[in-house]
Amino acid sequence: MPFKSASALSKFSAKEIEQLFNSVTIKFRNLGLEILLAPRSLDYGRLLLSVSRRTGNAPRRNLFKRRVKAIFYELKLFNLEFDWIVLAKSKIALQHDFNVLHKIMGNIVYEISK
Repeated sequence: MPFKSASALSKFSAKEIEQLFNSVTIKFRNLGLEILLAPRSLDYGRLLLSVSRRTGNAPRRNLFKRRVKAIFYELKLFNLEFDWIVLAKSKIALQHDFNVLHKIMGNIVYEISK
């Protein structure tokens, strides 16, 4: 494993976030989610999550973030050549259960590996 801990998979500085958004190459939109992929800047891919307050209350937002992080780790997306940005754009995004999110992210991996 090229990273020291699982928490390192979602650590970005403000400058890195700006560079990440400027280097986005692939975009996916699905049911209130926007998933952006950018070439990774480190030896491993990382995950940036953004969930607006207007999408739901804190427990719902945190559950969503835990699910996405678990899927990111389970599918070993850190081994891919991309940093991932997951934006929850509406309340619909927070209503997805684990299996739906897993399928969405798995389909993206399938699409980029073609």
